[in-house]
Amino acid sequence: MDLSVIIVCYRGWKRLTRCLEALDSYSGKKFTMEVIMVDNNSGDDNYGRIEARFNRFHFMRNKINGGYSNGCNTGAAIARGEFILILNPDTIAYEAEVEKLLNAARSNPSYYILSCRQIRENGKESKATGSFPGHFRINNSIKETESVIFPDWVSGSVMMIRREIYEKLNGFDEDFWMYSEDVDLCRRARNMGGEIAFYRDITVEHNHGGSTRIDLKTISIAKCEVQISRHVYIHKHMKGFSKLLLHLLIMTDNFIIGITTGLAGLIFFFIPKLKVRLLLFSELVTYYSGVFMKRSWLSPRSVNVRK
Repeated sequence: MDLSVIIVCYRGWKRLTRCLEALDSYSGKKFTMEVIMVDNNSGDDNYGRIEARFNRFHFMRNKINGGYSNGCNTGAAIARGEFILILNPDTIAYEAEVEKLLNAARSNPSYYILSCRQIRENGKESKATGSFPGHFRINNSIKETESVIFPDWVSGSVMMIRREIYEKLNGFDEDFWMYSEDVDLCRRARNMGGEIAFYRDITVEHNHGGSTRIDLKTISIAKCEVQISRHVYIHKHMKGFSKLLLHLLIMTDNFIIGITTGLAGLIFFFIPKLKVRLLLFSELVTYYSGVFMKRSWLSPRSVNVRK
């Protein structure tokens, strides 16, 4: 088996259907592939309908919503492919583009994690790379070209990695419930001696927000998890005074903005964007209270909190 495609979904069925339709259209002439779809306890009847429609794919149902890291690791545990391709359910990856990425991975074993250009349906390009927080790169040991660059990290929405490397890294760190797990994985891959490669001449369509914009509550949870994941990353990878300073800066920023916009949301609760801000501030207050009580930066939703 050449490739195992792993998709983690929480509702967002319409975009997932488009993602699976694209994968179902593959001819299979150039590489062999399996698709593993992990449902993070969506709790509705659409799961069975999707499973029946795409019955040649493997479907798994998580008993809990363990987050993105947990879902990916659950799928990877049964993967048989030489390579793993992590895809968000709101992506559309055509066979020719996946073949290019797979060939690049095969040809460059020093590239531990590979990704590619991501565009929205309207043609606008999404940001899918970056530098490690608190880290500024002065130079790069590998020469970048017009087609490939070597950033610190690439987005986990489209990520190819040799299964052997994924297993050596113990997969995604499940301390991260959602967000920054890709940055963390890339950092650990770099620490292991591998490179992170981003191909600008390979393209996948990515229409953000299929699972994180279902309703106002879900949006506020997703926004809160962005902040939580920043704290988790800092706790794991920073040291000394800079670690303390970054924690304090994020907390201060969250409280200043949160109090201002939260009060506006309390008054103008009938405006969806402001109501989200009120819900977000409530989520952050609950989280920070837990941090001081439990002395842990982990999200209360992380599976490792439950252990």
